[in-house]
Amino acid sequence: MASFKLTLLLSIVAFVSAYSQAPGTTVTTVTTSVTTVSMDDENQSGLLSSSDRSIIRKTWDQAKRDGDVAPKVLFRFVKAHPEYQKKFSKFANVPQAEMMTNGNFLAQAYTILAGLNVVIQSLSSQELMAGQLNALGGAHQPRGVTPAMFEEFGVILEQVLEEELGNTFSNEARQAWKNGITALVVGVSKTLKNPEDLVDPQTKLSPHQIRDVQRSWENMRAGRNSMVTSIFVNLFKETPRIQKYFAKFANVPVESLKSNGDFNKQVALVADRLDAMISAMGDKLQLLGNINYMRYTHMERGIPRGPWEDFGRLLIEFLAAKGVSSDDLDSWKGTLSVFLNGIAPKN
Repeated sequence: MASFKLTLLLSIVAFVSAYSQAPGTTVTTVTTSVTTVSMDDENQSGLLSSSDRSIIRKTWDQAKRDGDVAPKVLFRFVKAHPEYQKKFSKFANVPQAEMMTNGNFLAQAYTILAGLNVVIQSLSSQELMAGQLNALGGAHQPRGVTPAMFEEFGVILEQVLEEELGNTFSNEARQAWKNGITALVVGVSKTLKNPEDLVDPQTKLSPHQIRDVQRSWENMRAGRNSMVTSIFVNLFKETPRIQKYFAKFANVPVESLKSNGDFNKQVALVADRLDAMISAMGDKLQLLGNINYMRYTHMERGIPRGPWEDFGRLLIEFLAAKGVSSDDLDSWKGTLSVFLNGIAPKN
C-alpha cells in the first residue's frame, strides 16, 4: 500500500527505547509470544527518559478515549500539506470535504490508532523499537518521504493532543512528546532521502543529479566536440551499420571521418545539443522541450534505441577515463537514462 502506514504515527512513540536503554541498567525481562519486553527502572537515562515514556502512555490513554482523535490527526496532516495526500493511494483523490466520512480514510486512521495502542504497551523494548525505526525508514524511503515530513506530522499530532487534553496537556507533557518526535526524526533521517535526492515527477531528475552533471560537464564542455568525435568514431567501429543512419557520410571510411566536413558538422550539432540539454536540466520546461525535440526529429529517421544506448555507454566510458568521480558517474548514468527514455522510449 503506497500510503503512510500505521508506522508513521506509531514510531513517534516507538523511537524511545532505541535511545534510552543505558548500559548497566537493571532490567526485568518478560517473555511473550511476540517479543521480549525489558522493563526499565526509574533511574534509566537517555534521550527519552522513563518519565517521558510514562507521560506519553498516560496522555495517549486519555486522548484515545475520543474515538475521533486518530482521524483528526490524519485529516489535519493532509489538510495542512495537501501535496502529501497523494502518498495515500486509497484516498489520494478524495476531496478534503469528504475525507472524514470516507471509508478508506477512516480505515487508515483507525489502523494507526490500533497500532499505536500496541506500540505504547511495548515502549521499553529496545529491540522492537530499533527494528521499528529501521522498518519505518526503509518503508518510506522509496516513496520520497523526507525527515521534514515527519517533523510536520509531529507538529499536527501535538496540536491535536493539546486540543483533546486541554489543561491536562501540560508543559511537561508537551516536552515529552517533543522529545519523542525529535528522537523519531533523528532515527528515520538515517534511512530517508534528503530533499536534494528526490526526483522531479516530470523530469525524473533530482537536484543532486543536476548539480553533479552540470559541475562535471563544465570542466569539459570546451572540449565537447573532441569528445563527441571520439565517441562517434568508436561507435562506428563497434557497429558499422550505425554509420548508415548518417546519409551525408554513410560511406566515408572511419579513418577519414575526422577530416570530413559533413561529419564535423554533425559532431558540432550533437555536441551543442548535448550542451543545451545539460544546461537546461534545472529548467523543467526547457529540458522537456529539448528532449521532445530530439525524440520527434529522430523518429523521422528511424533510429532505434540501441544506438542511443551505445552512445550513452561510450560517453560514460569517456567520462570515467577523464577522471570523473564515481558519484558523479552515477548521476550521469541516471541522467542519460532519463534522456534515453525520453528520446527513444522502450515501447
